[in-house]
Amino acid sequence: MKNFRMYLATTAISISLMPLWNVAMAEGDQRLTGIDVSHHNNVSDWSEIKSADISFVILKATDGMDYLDPTFTDRFKALKTAGLIRGAYHFYETNDSPLVQANWFIKNAPLKAGDLPPIVDIERVKAPATKNLHSDFKTFLKQLEGHYGVKPIIYTGTKFWNHVMKEHLADYPLWIAEYGTDSPTIPDGWQNWTMWQYTDARAIPNVDGDTDGSHFNGGADALSEILLVDG
Repeated sequence: MKNFRMYLATTAISISLMPLWNVAMAEGDQRLTGIDVSHHNNVSDWSEIKSADISFVILKATDGMDYLDPTFTDRFKALKTAGLIRGAYHFYETNDSPLVQANWFIKNAPLKAGDLPPIVDIERVKAPATKNLHSDFKTFLKQLEGHYGVKPIIYTGTKFWNHVMKEHLADYPLWIAEYGTDSPTIPDGWQNWTMWQYTDARAIPNVDGDTDGSHFNGGADALSEILLVDG
């Protein structure tokens, strides 16, 4: 996500299954690739993105208690029409109400069967700092889990997480961001990653500007097992 690149610069619907994010998954050629985009990226045609070997597309949906990405609603529908696996993420603001944030995301992100679980991006502490950071964030996660029937995916960076969150919440699936390495560094508490944002410079046909590229730690069967289902 765009804010994570700023952080790097300053620091250097339900399913029942074993938690795949904490066990070893597929290696190398079994990893699927996807992208995430926001209003910063202009997209001229979603239908040709599959030809770039893209297995899923994640959109920024909401931020804080009242921001909705102006491109989200139309793009979320367009991805369904194009037959692409889609996801939506919320940028979590530590100084805002966790329940208001969760309900704002729920209101605007109508995830359905075949979509990725809800995703939350936490990568900075915004003043004023709160002593209830860990419990507030868990409140947010539980609100989403209660609505969508599945644990949300947490997007973060290792340095941020180890410094601020430590070993909390490692029973949630992890989307780790780390560039310029053959393998990401796992934050304290987790054993493995579900997704890895490995670049912020992935060129995609019909998308203006570079996108963030991510691997899913498994093949098509593993990916299908984490998608939302009717229930």
